[in-house]
Amino acid sequence: MGKTEMDRDLQVRELSMDILLAVFKGEEYSHVLIKQVLDKYDDWESGQKAFLKTLTMGVLERKYALDYVINTYSSTPVSKMKPLIRVVLEMGVYQILYMHNVYDTRACNLSVELAKKRGFKNLSGFVNGVLRTVTREKERIAFPNAGEDPIKYLSINYSVPEWMAKLFIKQYGFDRCEGMLRESLKEAPVRIHVKSSLPDLEKSGLMEKWKADGVSVSPCSYLPDAYTIDFPDKSLKDLDGFSEGAFAVQDFSSQLVGFLAPVKAGDVIVDLCAAPGGKSMYVADRTDGTVLAFDVSEAKVAKIRENIERMHLKNIRTAVWDATIPNESLKEKADVLIADVPCSGLGVIGRKPDLKYRLKEQDLKDIVELQKRIVTASVQDVKPGGYLIYSTCTVNKGENEEMVRWMCENLPLEEAEFLNLPEELKGSLVSKGSLQLLAGEHESDGFFISIMKKA
Repeated sequence: MGKTEMDRDLQVRELSMDILLAVFKGEEYSHVLIKQVLDKYDDWESGQKAFLKTLTMGVLERKYALDYVINTYSSTPVSKMKPLIRVVLEMGVYQILYMHNVYDTRACNLSVELAKKRGFKNLSGFVNGVLRTVTREKERIAFPNAGEDPIKYLSINYSVPEWMAKLFIKQYGFDRCEGMLRESLKEAPVRIHVKSSLPDLEKSGLMEKWKADGVSVSPCSYLPDAYTIDFPDKSLKDLDGFSEGAFAVQDFSSQLVGFLAPVKAGDVIVDLCAAPGGKSMYVADRTDGTVLAFDVSEAKVAKIRENIERMHLKNIRTAVWDATIPNESLKEKADVLIADVPCSGLGVIGRKPDLKYRLKEQDLKDIVELQKRIVTASVQDVKPGGYLIYSTCTVNKGENEEMVRWMCENLPLEEAEFLNLPEELKGSLVSKGSLQLLAGEHESDGFFISIMKKA
């Protein structure tokens, strides 16, 4: 094998390792770092780009399982290893167990070379020994048993911290918990919303172009103009209609917020934590009213503006605002207020596996306090008789049902009812005006939506 190919393969693995080290230190999110690398090495072949993303995200998704395997066959526990050596081993084990297009010897040899290249020649033999043992024993690895220790079983097999497994079991039971976690390890689908205001002839023409170009298109079973798409070997920005603003990438759960909002002609709609703007744009597309989209920083608002410009929507205004601070200029101005508040993100760990290592159990209490500050400050923006739509991308009941109870007890709000809830989702109501979607049970991420009316 030529040196050039060896160097190329080693470079991809080294960049993957650097991303993982930065993520585990809490320096940056994986999707940001992966994009930076792929932008820098834009001349790479598509196979190299795919390999970097698959290896990096694979280690993030299965870190607990990888560490369990390493601890089984290593004389030094993972907790005592140098961070670089630990990540090299995690990457090697991931390739051996899960990347069937990589020869085991290749995974071992390049891991050894990576350790040497980064100044750990003295530990290259240790890396080689652990990975060779895993290669020999991989068909006989004994993972925890669900019957003996369900929490450890879920934690290791689905790579989540034990506190998270305990929380899910307590709130949803073992079977539903396993279903959610199993779904989180699958490749997250790309879902889109085609502009409702687009003429039907243009919509059908767009579908025909996509299909002719090899793009798989599957309609959502419960939402109009909503599709799952698959576009192998293509960039999203290269798809017909993207630059023209014919569609936006948005999970069905997020689209559902805009679909369920009781918007009338001429309404004023306020979206408090709007970035990157999906819900604001969805609502603006279906009304002639005014949408006011806010977020906490100029960078976030700039992202909203960028998306609005691409989608050619004229009835959205944007500004920087901290949602924890009452905005006197908005007092009793909103017919509908969307409060898609910051949350733990436990419903989207399949899309954002970094959360499994950043989030601590104590963080849940702090997040709830932040949510209370936001809704307390923002309820004054709603007109008497107007609506507040509260939503999160988590499945934690403390941030969802319990928050709704707290809001109805402490703020001038009462739970209303969804006017146009799709029949397929009625079994997912947890109260008359609150809906909990779970990954693995619904065609969506884990997501919570509640509708409340101001007294």
